[in-house]
Amino acid sequence: MLKNCLLIFLFVGIKLAAQVPQGIPYQALARNGQGQPLANLPVKIRFSILDSILTGPVVYSETHQSTTSALGLFSVNVGMGNPSQGTFSGINWGVNAKFLKVDLDTTASGSNYIDLGTQQMMSVPYALFSGESKRLSGGGSNANTLIYSTDGF
Repeated sequence: MLKNCLLIFLFVGIKLAAQVPQGIPYQALARNGQGQPLANLPVKIRFSILDSILTGPVVYSETHQSTTSALGLFSVNVGMGNPSQGTFSGINWGVNAKFLKVDLDTTASGSNYIDLGTQQMMSVPYALFSGESKRLSGGGSNANTLIYSTDGF
């Protein structure tokens, strides 16, 4: 029997099953000019992700069909709609600020969009966790090495 046993397991070519979801939840209330809910109404939503500044170039755009609830509520996931420009996975999130522009068409025709505004996108829990994971792993190739020793080193 070996007195000191050192086992090194290299996880080569193994892709972990846990992945960050490729979508951003979005929920809003649709209301008319008097503040009344647009209840049980089909709507079309267009999301555009702009690069660098509030009026920057569109790097990705998509549309969603939804139906509002009795209170005018609708929920969709940005990144899981029908792309009209670019790809969601092709967005370079690590370069420049990103802005989300939202347009709503209450006729659901896709030709009567109303600009609901543009907001800078900020960190979300998955992104914050990802930054912590990188710090803990050291970012090197040893992050995939497991060492076992009976002598406690």
